[in-house]
Amino acid sequence: MTEVFDAVYRGESPFGKRPPWDIGAPQPAYVALEKAGLIQGAVLDAGCGTGEDALHLAGLGYAVTGLDLSPTAISVARDKADARGLGAVFEVADALDLTGWEERFDTVIDSGLAHTFEGDRLRAYATALHRACRPGAVAHILSISDRGSAEMQARLAEAIDEIPAPLPDDDESPTLKRSADHLRDGFAEGWTIESIDESLMRGVIPTTSELLDVHAWLGRFRRD
Repeated sequence: MTEVFDAVYRGESPFGKRPPWDIGAPQPAYVALEKAGLIQGAVLDAGCGTGEDALHLAGLGYAVTGLDLSPTAISVARDKADARGLGAVFEVADALDLTGWEERFDTVIDSGLAHTFEGDRLRAYATALHRACRPGAVAHILSISDRGSAEMQARLAEAIDEIPAPLPDDDESPTLKRSADHLRDGFAEGWTIESIDESLMRGVIPTTSELLDVHAWLGRFRRD
């Protein structure tokens, strides 16, 4: 997966130079969470991409670490931090492992990483986050829903010839189900589920730079 995502960030995919999740600004859901006082202490941005959420929080005075599998994304994020004079730390790391990051963080934000994992891998991700967090830490997981995924897929298919229209689901090649229960199951061990609410995730149509908000889940999980 490293090469797949690194190629996307290098502009070597049907999306062109800008993937649809790289909106050039922080996710509104995380801006609202911070304003509500729900971001505390040392922050991990898991799957940080080019760093906009992490940099937003760093600009507000938080100690933030952004981790991503893509070396290209991390390089871009570091350049942004230098250009803005912000002290956010960005490192290449596998979110399914996080060895070396044990008990570092009080808050986790995740904008669109958890929804890429199926059952066993989502549970492995939750386990890795558990190791990286201090007791009582909170993970805020912004995950696109089935409805939001269909919305985004349809818009991308309209705009980009290489993007296929959604295919019918079948038993031999089932589609990843992005439901609230998917998140509940993934974070069932070692975490207390405080809430899973309907939310919105902002994306961008790469060919037009049009921003759009699609349906998502926002889960809040507290480390036991």
